[in-house]
Amino acid sequence: MSFAGLVSAVRRFGDRHRRLSAIAVVATLIVGIVVPSSVIGHADDERERVEAAAAAALEQRFVDYYLGALGRLQPLGSQLVDDASAWATSASPLLTADDVLALQSTAAAVDESLARTPAADATSGDLEQLWNSQWAMIEGARERFDYVIGRAAAVAKAHLDAAPIADAASRQAVVDAIAALTAADAAHESVAQPLATVTAAVAAVDASQAAAVAAAAAAAAAAAAAAAEAAKKKGGGGSRGVSVSCGASSAVYVSEVLALVNAERANAGLGALSMSNSLNATAQAHATCMASSGNFAHSSNPGGWSRWGENIAKGYNSASSVVSAWMGSAGHRANILNPSYTYMGLGYVASGNWWCQQFGA
Repeated sequence: MSFAGLVSAVRRFGDRHRRLSAIAVVATLIVGIVVPSSVIGHADDERERVEAAAAAALEQRFVDYYLGALGRLQPLGSQLVDDASAWATSASPLLTADDVLALQSTAAAVDESLARTPAADATSGDLEQLWNSQWAMIEGARERFDYVIGRAAAVAKAHLDAAPIADAASRQAVVDAIAALTAADAAHESVAQPLATVTAAVAAVDASQAAAVAAAAAAAAAAAAAAAEAAKKKGGGGSRGVSVSCGASSAVYVSEVLALVNAERANAGLGALSMSNSLNATAQAHATCMASSGNFAHSSNPGGWSRWGENIAKGYNSASSVVSAWMGSAGHRANILNPSYTYMGLGYVASGNWWCQQFGA
């Protein structure tokens, strides 16, 4: 290697302290050997020997540097493989089938890359190339993992948003678990356990929401039964406009009405409403009660909502016709276009076409 080649090799060190160390090695060899050789008149031979010795010393430093760097990549890559494998086999409902496939392929690719070990006589160039390859693989795997983690956190948040009347402790547990997951990912720490924690927290908040809805429906059913019994004793149903509580019924297909409502809100420059399972349940309960009792009247806030509203209708045989009727009525239109509402639920009974639309925030 020529002297110019030595200078070029020294410049390969990006770290300032390592570059200075390499310069010191070269300078020591030159000062220690070139000066004596010039004295005894063998400058050319000695210069070549000095350059060769300096090049060998510098090459060894590069070899040691990249061997150390490759060694530091191993635990980083192994953690990614372990986490990706754990997530892929977790059967967590927060992950889609595509997420699982992406995690499996990521684990396999990183594992294969880490399995490539340098030969005993590998040069610094060989080691640098291997390090660049493994580092690029790990960085790419991190990006894919970050995407999957982001999706899982979003799904967990959606479960939380769909559980507005779950108990406060279970809701807070989801918030805390999502924060712990994103923090571990940002710090490049293992995310296997944080995923398990988020999955468990989501299951708990779903169960709490279902229990709260069931309890509300049971209470409403009991109240409806008592009201029906009282009505029988009085010889008829209630009067129009009286507030009543109603029992639970079958599930309601809310998507068509929700789409029409959100279209009206979009035309008015308002944000879209989201479907609420709890509002679906209470709206369906009230629609069923109106149909069974013949009492066309509003219900009351089922609890769990800081803001709540309701539209009811009878006799309309399609989603488009009932939404059109509501939009043609000032009070009903005000509910549909209320900017403070964020959720909607719907109840419908086909026999008689009884409708109940509820809003919440």
